[in-house]
Amino acid sequence: MNDTPQHDLPADHEPPMPGEAELLAALARSDADIAAGRVVPAAAVHAELSAAIARIEARRAQRHAAATPR
Repeated sequence: MNDTPQHDLPADHEPPMPGEAELLAALARSDADIAAGRVVPAAAVHAELSAAIARIEARRAQRHAAATPR
């Protein structure tokens, strides 16, 4: 018996949240980058966060529209 799903993940699938250890490791790497003088311009970070927010809001609107009876 093959239990492998025969379909792709939905477009709005999000990977699982990282665990505490992964987040702490990421923060440590970030602190090391800052200490070493490796920084990213704030505009690039802002643009990436804005795009992520727009994607989240679009998915939420799609779900709301699908759940609303016509």
